[in-house]
Amino acid sequence: MSEKEIKRFDELNIARLSLISVQERIPQGYREWSVELEDGDRRYRVTCQAMPEYGVPHGIDTDISAALVNLYIDQGSPLDGSVTCTPYQLLRMAGLDTSGRYYAALEESLKRLLTTNYFIAEGWRDHPRKRWTNVNFRYIDRLEFSSGEAERLDASSILRITLPQEIARSVRSGYIKPLDLSFMQTLKRPPTRALYRLLDSQRRDPENPEVVAMSYEVGLMEWAEACKIVTDRPSLAQRTLDAAHEELLDKGFLKSVEYLGRGKKKVLRYTFGEAFIPPDPLLVQRLAEIGVTYTRVLQLVREHGEALVEDTLLRYQSIIAGGYKPRSRPAFFVDLLKNPTKYQVPEGASLPSEGPKKALQTSKRGKRAGRSPEGPSRPLQSEEGEEGNAGLQALSPEQRVEEVMRTLTFLLRNDLKLAELDTLRLALDEGLEDPLDVKAWVLRAISSGQKAAMIRDLRARLSLVPAPPQEE
Repeated sequence: MSEKEIKRFDELNIARLSLISVQERIPQGYREWSVELEDGDRRYRVTCQAMPEYGVPHGIDTDISAALVNLYIDQGSPLDGSVTCTPYQLLRMAGLDTSGRYYAALEESLKRLLTTNYFIAEGWRDHPRKRWTNVNFRYIDRLEFSSGEAERLDASSILRITLPQEIARSVRSGYIKPLDLSFMQTLKRPPTRALYRLLDSQRRDPENPEVVAMSYEVGLMEWAEACKIVTDRPSLAQRTLDAAHEELLDKGFLKSVEYLGRGKKKVLRYTFGEAFIPPDPLLVQRLAEIGVTYTRVLQLVREHGEALVEDTLLRYQSIIAGGYKPRSRPAFFVDLLKNPTKYQVPEGASLPSEGPKKALQTSKRGKRAGRSPEGPSRPLQSEEGEEGNAGLQALSPEQRVEEVMRTLTFLLRNDLKLAELDTLRLALDEGLEDPLDVKAWVLRAISSGQKAAMIRDLRARLSLVPAPPQEE
């Protein structure tokens, strides 16, 4: 499956609170806003204070912020909230162009997210404890990056970004929703992408995120305030929103948009398209019961579709019931889903005859019954083994370095300092080390339990890499 087809996730608090203005451009000097909104019987307040030189977050900040959450999830959601990546990886995850001017735009966006403070009163959901809380944070808590000329971010930089604990904890607790990032990236303008992200979160019940509405109604001026549209004129607010509405209607995310009433009392009624109905909560629950994490469950359902995931779960149950003992049940399920021809249902076994949902409901009972094992106790084949390097060989040298650095950054981010990762990148860029050889060496060392020795050897090799010439 291509990178663009992969479905991603959004942390539900930041998506619902619309911390980033849907406007592509903001008025000069627009450095703070404060809104007080209602959600049923609950009132909450959100205040934003930004630095004068950057203004409040807007434009591509919505793409960068969504990409950061997904890189954090992809890197295993570490307790310290850190994300280590290259600018190229971050721009690709955000669906943005990787040409030179976007590196400057990325640097400005990161600094805007780093220097802007948010104050949220009775609006941040602590979902594990089932309560609303007050929080104060910056979207990026800490930003480090290596740089060359003029201390600016460039294509060869290494980034280490720390998310605030409020966001990191919420992601780790599973307070997330599927975000069709591939669909979001087909939307042409940042305001449309921001409105899509906000609408997709508002249709969910914040206290029961699995409940998703097919329509949403809100006052026009209240909605303009929630979207951080700077106007007190209903006609201007409507004109700003309609440009985004048109694209969301064309793409099928919205089935209809209606305006009811007049003036400042005008109400917006959204009806969502049937193609954007979320996955069945029962299927999500049953997948979680076999040990697949909540985040991974949602990702698999969104990537492969409900029907195929349900089908695979039934095959999984038959193979396990036939006595097969995988080393890791979650890994085996994922491998079975991705490689359906790799494993055979044991001879004489049959798939459950009930419909998929009834079979899912009986899976827990069948597991407790526990048939005596008759099949092999070792894996039929290695589960989710290392992919070959044929795809990397076909890339240009620059792309090959990027892809290898993505793997190495993920594997070594807790072992190497930022400067050491930067030197490693330099060695690959300059051809002092072969990217595929380094990748294979690192993977062999980790899989054989020799990681500590490999890190020592790698540091020794990096110490021999000459420093880049300094600009005069």
